[in-house]
Parts: sequence; structure tokens; C-alpha cells
Amino acid sequence: MSAVTPASASTPSSAASAASAPDAAVSASPAASGARSAGHLLVRQLEEQGVERVYCVPGESYLDVLDGLYDSPVRTVVCRQEGGAGWMALAEARLTGRPGVAMVTRGPGAANAMIAVHTAYQDKTPLVLFSGLIPTEQRGREAFQEFDIAAWFGSTAKKVLIVDDPDSTARIVADAFHTAASGRPGPVVVGLPEERLLELTTSPVVAPRPVSAPAPQGIAEVEAAIAAAARPAVVVGGEGWTAEAGEALAAWAEVRGVGIIADFRAHDIVDHRSPAFLGPLGYSSFAGTREAFDAADLQLYLGGVRSDVMSASYSIGTEPRTTIVVGPDPDAHGHFGPLDTLITADVNSFVAALAENEQNRPAAAQAEEPAAAESAWYAPFRVRYAEWRTTVVGGERSEEYLDRDRAYREAATVLPEAFTLAYGAGNYSAWALRYWPLQAGSRVLAPKNGAMGMGTPAAVAAALARPEAPVIALAGDGCFMMNGQEFATAVHEGANITVIVDDNSVYGTIVGHQEREYPGRPSGTSMTNPDFAAYARACGGRGYTVERTEDFAPTLAEALAHEGPALLHIRTDPTVRLPRT
Repeated sequence: MSAVTPASASTPSSAASAASAPDAAVSASPAASGARSAGHLLVRQLEEQGVERVYCVPGESYLDVLDGLYDSPVRTVVCRQEGGAGWMALAEARLTGRPGVAMVTRGPGAANAMIAVHTAYQDKTPLVLFSGLIPTEQRGREAFQEFDIAAWFGSTAKKVLIVDDPDSTARIVADAFHTAASGRPGPVVVGLPEERLLELTTSPVVAPRPVSAPAPQGIAEVEAAIAAAARPAVVVGGEGWTAEAGEALAAWAEVRGVGIIADFRAHDIVDHRSPAFLGPLGYSSFAGTREAFDAADLQLYLGGVRSDVMSASYSIGTEPRTTIVVGPDPDAHGHFGPLDTLITADVNSFVAALAENEQNRPAAAQAEEPAAAESAWYAPFRVRYAEWRTTVVGGERSEEYLDRDRAYREAATVLPEAFTLAYGAGNYSAWALRYWPLQAGSRVLAPKNGAMGMGTPAAVAAALARPEAPVIALAGDGCFMMNGQEFATAVHEGANITVIVDDNSVYGTIVGHQEREYPGRPSGTSMTNPDFAAYARACGGRGYTVERTEDFAPTLAEALAHEGPALLHIRTDPTVRLPRT
């Protein structure tokens, strides 16, 4: 049973909602056989959709939905800010492949949740955001917290729906989930007029609409392109990959002499121990990975496309002989550059078909292919990448600050074999990207659109949706302070997470840009920080202050062993932007 306060409890409300309050008590209970409120029907439809959790900040505009959740098996996770609720829903979608669900109130609440909608749109993540609305009769009068939900979200969500007809509640919810997960996944926003939720309906729940997965096709065309290529490479990206597909792809690539490169923020698809894995593209990537991508004469995109970040603003990988894109989006949104073949397919099914095709190939044909990854065209790039991942270059840093190169390299020895890594945007993530290998079963939760503040709330959702795997969140000091309040949610939920706060007292990434464009004129980028370890303890978690480089790895190991939320506060050099090269 969820711990949400029922609608009959004392809750602050506007004059508009107070005026309709007498009807709430009537609507909460069936007035006739088979009748129930639209808000309760919405909750029953969530159950029908298989929703396990909703992430919310409660609001007066959807009290009847909260009341329906009171005795629902759907778990209600109460967050401290709507941005955190949106991040948690987005993270759960990444981990499960099903639309994550967030609920917020009208106006200010919806505004705070916009960041998750934008991220879900650019990252192609299925998300359903429910937002309360003012009573229908007050629309257009600039009523308290009124906003135009279609105008706000229409350019960023795949679809905006409004429950104006209580009898259509279940159908609208089913439609929202179907749209969010179909084709190119993305966010759908559903508006909930306050008084409509209270109206009775005899309409039943409806069966969830199936999401079609196109049958694998184009296998022969891909195989022919690989056979004709001297330097074939697969670029993996997108959402919804299974661990089995990642393993099958690595095995297939190793046999066929195909290098594997990951799109930005997609480096958890393939086990990094695979000799075919050459690293991720994008910010803080290895120069050798970019060179391998540029050298490939066949670019086979699986699940993703050629976008600006992964191609260094379209400056690399410009002239492959053949380009093939395979993914669920029939329009290949976001792909800019050569495109010879577009195959609409579910990547997991497509990879399974590739693996099956390899097993069925004649032995004579298999004998003609390179027998080992060590002899493949990409082997020198793999050697360089492995060295880069494990080598700390240069001498000591200032003893006043923790040396992240040494600390993160040493910490790699205490990491669990499989874990979830969550972070937002900032240079602080570069050290983990370089020194922390991801083995099969590990997952990454990070925004492709460069949004700050995702790490802590995403870690909370990961601990709830994937409790069997340890969770580590990374955050810069600026990043943590944007949604660090969700550490309190982790304590409330008993979420087993470890947060590392990198404190250099500046917005480091922006300072780097300023030093390049406006040398000697830092402006608007410094900050004074609290004691983050004390903050964690004040919330009810465990807090550690790590001042010496040699203490980082053992303290991280201790924090990971702690059952419950823990936080490491590390002080780092504000003049150091990236790992030593």
C-alpha cells in the first residue's frame, strides 16, 4: 500500500478547488454500481499498463488520483521537487524499457518537470507526465496557476492529451503509453482538469495497446556491406537494449572483424572487456576512438544516428563508403550525414537475427573471414584504448586537492562487477568515463542533452527499479545542488545509493569555455558550497569527507558496503578541467 495522504486529509488548496471540495467526497465512492471517479479509473488503467511506480510531487489539482493510489499496488514515490520526479521517471524508463511515470501539479509544477520532458525527447526515452490542470470552466481567465499545456509542451512532447471526457480516461492513458513507447520513443504529456477527475464514469479499463516491433529485415544487405568493407564499424546507441543483445553483438563483431563504438552516453550497451569495443564518442572521449570512427569505411548505426555531439559537430566520420542506420524510427530523426540504407527494426531482434545468420553461414564462408579480433583492422585502436583506460599520465597534482586521475584509477579495483552509474552534465564525469570499465550488467543513466541535476534522482529510481545492482551517482557541486534534495527521498525510501560530490567551487565546464573565449575574465561561475557530508548526515544518510587521494578508493568501498544512502564529498582543483592526457 502506498503511503500517500488520502484526498480527505487536510491539504492546502486554492479557492477554486475548495469550491469543488464537497463533490470530492461524493466522487471518491461509487454513486452507482460499477461507477467510479475518473481519477480512480486512471489509477486502475496504470495498473493495467503494468506500472510499478509513479514519481510525484503532490498537488491539489490531482487529489483524486492520489486518493486512487492510496490502496493501489502501484508504489507512489514522493519526491522533493518536480524536476527530481521527472528525472526518476526517466531513469526508470531507461532501466526497464517501459514508459516511466511522473505526476505533478499545474503551472509551477509542470514548469519544473519540463527539464525531464526535454531530456526524454532528445534522448528518445519513453516517458508519461501527468499534470494537473485548473477547472475547465476557468480556462482563459488567467486563473490561479493556469497555463496552456499544449503550447508549453507541444514542441517537445510526442503528444499532448487532456482528459476532458471522464469516460475516455482509460483510453487516453492507454494511448499515452502506446505513443511514448512506439517508433522513436519519447515523452507524452497528459493534462488532468481538476473537476473532471472527480466526475463518475462507468467506463472500464482497456487493454494496453501493443507496441509493434518490426520483423528483422535487411540482414543480407548488412552482411554484404560488411563483406565489402575493409574497416567496418558498428555504432551502438539509443534505448531499450537488452543485456543479451549486447553480448550477442559483441560475439558477432569479434568473429566478423567489426569494431564497436558507442554513441555519447551509450557506453553501457557492450561489455568493455570485448576486444572489439573501441570506446564511446562525444565529450571527453578518447582521441583514438574518434580516429577509428573517422577511419571506418562502413558505419552501421544500431539504435542511434549520426548526431552533432558524437561526430564532434559533424567534423568526423564524414566520408564512409557506406552508411546504414538500423532502428525503430522510420524517419531517422537527428541523422545528418551520408545515409545509404535505412532499416526500421527493433535493435534486439535485429542483433538476434545477425547472430542466427552467423550460425547458419556455411563453414567455408566463415573460414574466409578474419578468425580473431586481434587481427582485425581495429586492433591497434583497441590496444591504444585499453592503455588509455588504465594509464595515469604525468606527475602528482597539488596536494591541497584530491588527484582524480589517481583516485578514480585506484577506485576501479573496488567497483562491483555490475553496477548502475548515474550522473548529470559536467566535466566531473570524465574521470569515471575514462577509468571505470563497465562489464556486462552495468548500466549508465546520463542525459544526452547535457542537462544538469540528473545524477541523484536517477540513482534513487535505479535503486528502486534495480535493487540487485549497486548504484553510484556522480555530481559536480553545481550539479548536486540542482537536485540534491532527492537525497532526502533516498533516505525516506531506504534506497541503497552512493553519491560522489565533486566540489571545485566553480561551474567548471563553463569556466573552461571562458578561459578559451575570454581569458582572465571569469564571470558568473564561482560559488560557495556547504559541507556536503554534513548535508548527507542531516538528511539521515551517511556522509564522508575525502581529502586525500589515497583515501578515495577505500572510502568508496566502505560507502558501497553501507546499506542505505551514502555520500562522499571530495575537494578538487578548480583549475583542472579533464583527466591528464
